[in-house]
Amino acid sequence: MQARKEYIIQFVGLSLGEHKFDFEVTDKFFENLEFSEIKQANLHIHLSLLKQSQMMILNFEIGGTVNVLCDLCANEFDLPIHGNYKLIVKVGGSDTGNEDDDIITVAANEHELDLSDYLYEYITLSLPIKRVHPLDNDGNSTCDMETLEKLEEFIIEEAPKEEEIDPRWNDLKNIKLN
Repeated sequence: MQARKEYIIQFVGLSLGEHKFDFEVTDKFFENLEFSEIKQANLHIHLSLLKQSQMMILNFEIGGTVNVLCDLCANEFDLPIHGNYKLIVKVGGSDTGNEDDDIITVAANEHELDLSDYLYEYITLSLPIKRVHPLDNDGNSTCDMETLEKLEEFIIEEAPKEEEIDPRWNDLKNIKLN
């Protein structure tokens, strides 16, 4: 992902302690992401950064809507998402093969941190597995009923077939075990 200056934090000049940042993620964020399933979004990300002498703890709070396709009717709709994620950044350490995705290491001579990749990852992780239109106040689906009815026409129901058993195996059913 190409670095964007609005998602880069200059952490060298920050004093020890807690710092707060706010980011807006819109359609522009996803423009250059060729394989992203998200193309439209209106998200607000609040970042709380706790800077310590040799590490930083970043807590992300994500909220807003993304435009996705409904899994049932295939129409687009704005899906509300939210999520909380934590990232630990070790400064100046050597990467000793950390297997944890929530811990990264940056070189001691680094002075900034690009959050673009992490924001994209956290937004994608906030999406539910099943994406369907929300229910209305009466508990009814807000999916496009015309599309759902059309899909019903193409459903082929097959009766389960009984497998033919080789007649040689039928004799084994007659064996009596103690």
